[in-house]
Amino acid sequence: MRTGAPAATLVALLGAGCAKDCARIGIDGPGEITCRVPGWSDRDVLVHTPAGWDGASALPLVVARHGHSGTGAGFDATTCAEGEEGDATCLDAVADAAGFVVVYPDGTGGPLGFSRSWNAGGGEEGYRCTGDPACTDGVDDLAYDDDLHTLLAELLPIDAERVYATGMSNGAAMSHRLACERPGRYAAIVAVAGANQAFGSPGCNPATRTPILQIHGTADPCWGWDGTVGELCAGEGEGDFVAVEESMAAWATLNGCSGVSVETPLPDSADDGTTTVRVSAGDCLADTELLRVEGGGHTWPGGKQYLSADRIGPVTQDFSASAEMWAFMVAHPAGRPAL
Repeated sequence: MRTGAPAATLVALLGAGCAKDCARIGIDGPGEITCRVPGWSDRDVLVHTPAGWDGASALPLVVARHGHSGTGAGFDATTCAEGEEGDATCLDAVADAAGFVVVYPDGTGGPLGFSRSWNAGGGEEGYRCTGDPACTDGVDDLAYDDDLHTLLAELLPIDAERVYATGMSNGAAMSHRLACERPGRYAAIVAVAGANQAFGSPGCNPATRTPILQIHGTADPCWGWDGTVGELCAGEGEGDFVAVEESMAAWATLNGCSGVSVETPLPDSADDGTTTVRVSAGDCLADTELLRVEGGGHTWPGGKQYLSADRIGPVTQDFSASAEMWAFMVAHPAGRPAL
């Protein structure tokens, strides 16, 4: 999945070698710091602690994973209207307003740090291995996630009941895989423009149910609504992506949903050629929801049009994915039953 602007990769290159041994120096207040993840020489994590944090109070945690070819350092700009960092729509700004820590880890990089990716699974039953090179090289991103959380637990007073995952594209698919294969670690996930490519693997049989919010455009030219691999994301490899509705049906089964889905249109507040419908699976043991963006592209709603609309489709301005993400997460601390 080819998301993430070249500029983000340049930032990562220019910042190479700047990561800190955060376990030694500590984090005791608001701000940003790039930390080394022990055991992973080229896979740092950017830690954004919220404005106003006193350095001691327990913090909710959101782990945000970039798309293919992106970087942790470049992800926040993707979530900002017009790419203007500091805008209220940005994920960092939402974290500051709501008081949670958001961390942006790096996927596996190719030569010189280019083409960072996550091993989001696939390769079984005709579905492509997502994404290259991490998946085809068999990178152990489950172990990376284990080590990341070990580091974060040393650095910060994390509220264990409010640990969440989100991501865009390949990062979204990785969030799905973690809900499958590290059940109970994340109280809920919100995935944007990337579905559960690991659902057919033996590892996707979680004993703990996870609330899921999927946000996806029906005109996505990368991860097609029907699972088609669009030209934007063709790259190398064989097979299809998992179709969005197939992914949601699998989660509905895993989350014990037995009722009829309810569709609720969101207000069409922007004249941008898109509309959105919230699809809520019925009678679930863990809430399972989809925001179906009619006419939406391979984008973060309310965020940056990082490439032209004729290449990636339009960014809907009817809602902010960052705001919807946090509203879903805050409603689902660990152990809370579905409403």
